[in-house]
Amino acid sequence: VACWIITELTAVFMLSAFSRSPVPDDNPARPLNDGVWAAFSIPGVSIFANMVGFAAIARQAGFDLPMTLATTLLVWGMPGQVAMASLHIAGASLLVIFTAVALANMRMLLMSISGMEMMALNEGRHPFWQKVLLMQMLAITSWVQIGMVEGRYSKPGLVRYFAGFASVIYALGMLGTLAGDYLSDWASPGVLRAVLVITPLYILLMVINARRMLNRVAGVAGGALCPVLYPVLGEWSILIGGIAAGTMVVMADRFWQRASTGAGGPE
Repeated sequence: VACWIITELTAVFMLSAFSRSPVPDDNPARPLNDGVWAAFSIPGVSIFANMVGFAAIARQAGFDLPMTLATTLLVWGMPGQVAMASLHIAGASLLVIFTAVALANMRMLLMSISGMEMMALNEGRHPFWQKVLLMQMLAITSWVQIGMVEGRYSKPGLVRYFAGFASVIYALGMLGTLAGDYLSDWASPGVLRAVLVITPLYILLMVINARRMLNRVAGVAGGALCPVLYPVLGEWSILIGGIAAGTMVVMADRFWQRASTGAGGPE
């Protein structure tokens, strides 16, 4: 109950904090409301289910409820959370756990830079503490979501959309962690871990429905390249395969555009 109250108060606080920012939209509340309602659909369900699965892993690793909730609240990234639980049960040192979690969440650095650029947070309209809270709530689900709706709102409106969406996602993630800890007492751990695939499946569907064909091709290329690299690189194949495939697709696209421009230009 205390966790539910805290997460709901956090959501209300974030919604009210960012609702005061002036925006040029005719209805300033619309982006905020749109973000809230969007989060209560498939994205919220996937995050809730994902955190239920993590709570089962954390319970097996020996985490108590406060530690499990703190991991979700502060790490807020499934690879880092799973790495922390796995290394904890293996008896790794604090330095090793910290390093592994930092490396697992390294992808968040690029997403944070990209997200700040999409929402123009570097233009000085928001104080530092708001930027920190926004980026702390950033997850791949919310990053993909604002990329999908970027063209529908002004930059300030997109910030309000993200604040509403990410606040609800964060709250549902905490509630999923709480629910998963209690479900672990009677549900099979294997069943609870199975729900971890829901969010990756949702992200895959979002990539397939991306507005730019370039993004779709990059996603398919990365998915095809990772299994090829896995026998050699192991778990690093996901990171290296994604970077390599995305880079090759972007370079091929630029080469094609230059070739097309050169072919159609004056002789």
